[in-house]
Amino acid sequence: MRKAVDMIASGQVVQKNLTPTIEQIGKRWTSGELADLHPDRVKRRRSARTNRYVLDRYVYPMVGDVAIDKFTLDHAEAVMRSLPASLAPNSRRSVAQLVYRICSLAVLPLRHITVHPLPRGFVPRYQAGKAKGWLYPDEDATLLGCTQVPLEWRLFYGFLHREGMRRSEALNTRWSDINLDLGVIVLDVNKTDEPRAWALSPGVVAALRAWRDHCAARGVRVSGDAHVFVYDEGSQKGQRLTTSDTAGRFRRHLELAGIRRPELFARTETRTRIRLHDARATFVTLALANGRTEAWVQDRTGHKSSEMINRYRRAARTAAELGLKECRPLHEVIPELGSRPIDATIPEQARTTERAAERAPRSRRGTPLPVEIQPRSAGLAAPGQDDQNFSPRRDRYAISQSVEQSNCSTL
Repeated sequence: MRKAVDMIASGQVVQKNLTPTIEQIGKRWTSGELADLHPDRVKRRRSARTNRYVLDRYVYPMVGDVAIDKFTLDHAEAVMRSLPASLAPNSRRSVAQLVYRICSLAVLPLRHITVHPLPRGFVPRYQAGKAKGWLYPDEDATLLGCTQVPLEWRLFYGFLHREGMRRSEALNTRWSDINLDLGVIVLDVNKTDEPRAWALSPGVVAALRAWRDHCAARGVRVSGDAHVFVYDEGSQKGQRLTTSDTAGRFRRHLELAGIRRPELFARTETRTRIRLHDARATFVTLALANGRTEAWVQDRTGHKSSEMINRYRRAARTAAELGLKECRPLHEVIPELGSRPIDATIPEQARTTERAAERAPRSRRGTPLPVEIQPRSAGLAAPGQDDQNFSPRRDRYAISQSVEQSNCSTL
């Protein structure tokens, strides 16, 4: 015992630090272990694969072996200085967010440290970034009508342009999520963990019905948990579309279709090349330009704040000034899926429900006022009169006037 004490006092033996390192905490987080142990404080991230890639490439090589109780602002700044100069500002921000999050987990729920080592302003603010491209309606029709582009990808692009879903959400859509009889899609699992549902446009419903029949004729399963957007032929027939190099493939397909508008492919200090993610920009821009409400757009895109929608308003005003309409019905612009008539998609009542809701008057707080639309069968609408333009007061006056005139003629 005296010998052991002498060795400790002389510095020959150093007590091993049992506090975990940055890398150990990060791996427990991205693997989902912390979400299982602390479900109330740690959410399981669907972007864990991307987070692991960023941490392995930029963070762990610099500070991965640093114990969390020894981690300081200098270590975090060293990580940020080591980032490549070519990395976009918002990508640098993502790295800073991951480092900050690991330190937050060390405070709570892990309680390895009591004070967060990084100041609140360590994470850079979000920057608007470079100008991005979006497709005009005629360019969308040209792309979807080009038979040299594989059918499954044209259907996928057209779906994104008309429904505004995220790329990952659409790729993970299954036939059980879509009710083609009513024309409704239900999206319970998504990036924001906020389930949403909406009425698909009639042209999309018609195209999906034709696509389902097309796949079934080729022996591809089109029910239950089978994916909607799958390869049409080849060794991958029936498998879900790949998520790799979607931006490069999208640009190649645009060029193959003869779409070469310079701003879509320019890469400068102020502009970036068009990506598949910009299909959401196409959807939001054309929707706002044609009078769609912000709530209508958010129901489909999943945006949770008006700030995100406002980024598209300038382009939407330009589209409105140019007189650009929404994209043509999907089943009309894809030649292979254009045999089904539009009125065979969904019932008229289901198609007009959404329009009637948008036309309903609103109070000052933005909530819809209760409006009862009287049908013609109630005997209050004149022949040939539109139900939505019906005015009970005016028609009651007209009925009373006709009754008085008939009484006078009788007398």
